[in-house]
Amino acid sequence: MSFKRRLKFFKLIVLTLVAFGVFSFLPRPGLAVPFISPEKEVSMGKGADKQIVKQYGIYQDKPLQLYINQVGQNLVSNLSDKIFRRYFFRLVDSSEINAFALPGGYIYVTRGLLAMLNSEAELAGVMGHEIAHVTLHHGAKMMVRSIGAQILSIGAAVANPQNAGQWLVLSSAMFNQINLGYGREAELESDAQGMLTASDSGYHPVGIVKFLKNLRRQEIMTGQSYHSFQASHPDTKDRVIKAGLMADSVQRKHRDLIHKREMYLSKIKGMVYNGKLRGKIKKNEPPKYIDVYRVQKGDTFQSIAEKELGDRKLDLDISVLNGRKESSQPLPGELIKLIRDGTYQGEKSIKFQFEKP
Repeated sequence: MSFKRRLKFFKLIVLTLVAFGVFSFLPRPGLAVPFISPEKEVSMGKGADKQIVKQYGIYQDKPLQLYINQVGQNLVSNLSDKIFRRYFFRLVDSSEINAFALPGGYIYVTRGLLAMLNSEAELAGVMGHEIAHVTLHHGAKMMVRSIGAQILSIGAAVANPQNAGQWLVLSSAMFNQINLGYGREAELESDAQGMLTASDSGYHPVGIVKFLKNLRRQEIMTGQSYHSFQASHPDTKDRVIKAGLMADSVQRKHRDLIHKREMYLSKIKGMVYNGKLRGKIKKNEPPKYIDVYRVQKGDTFQSIAEKELGDRKLDLDISVLNGRKESSQPLPGELIKLIRDGTYQGEKSIKFQFEKP
């Protein structure tokens, strides 16, 4: 049999295996993926990273970028097996509520996501979740399943980045698949692993639970879908419950776990905000930014909305932004986020009251 005929026959076998889902059972969690070495995973991520940066842009706030990287690198340093030598954390300039990871250690969060988070523990939970997608090779496994016979050309595409046409198709397919989520089983697996990574790094595991609950509330109010919720739909409620049960178990095994709410809010103070808490985003809306307000005695969400934003009806927006139920009220002395019109011109410094910086 000639080489061309053997290659054609092999491609047919690969395509058949993919069609029947055989490859989905081959990789075991944490182990390398058939046909894709760790080096190729890194190359895949590096190539697609250029597309991500070009598509979204990097948010131009160096201190905030450094903060995101610091939290991410701290999480990675507490992994029992890093899998990859280096990890890269990017804050991209998008109002979407999203976070995602590429094979090989490339992890992204949007400023839209940061606006919805309410503590460093929540940020650590989300980033731990994305790190788990990397260490468990979810992106590479998905590429094997979704691309099928094209997997045979990955080596050439990665080894020769100058082949822009081939690489663009591959990296676009990779990002489109990843942005739709990895599937319910993979998301639950990453929820669990991410929570353990965050708690091993000293963060309270309830952070990710609070985020999931608030994100679900936000999704209902705005119609915006976070990619991993699409992957687990319609079992989001079940996912939140499982995360809550695991958080209770993890919490009992650790002491002195931190939230770092005030530290986190001080970092995102002044950040550009052009999302929407209710309804769809309109074109040409005036610029807005995240501000932080210290609750005074006697304040309610209604009185704060009227006093600080000039509209008592914005009380629901404030409660959702801060991860609170509609019926709840703020506590005197705590910090809460507000969305103000214009561009932030003040200082970012905040006098901490409840926790060390």
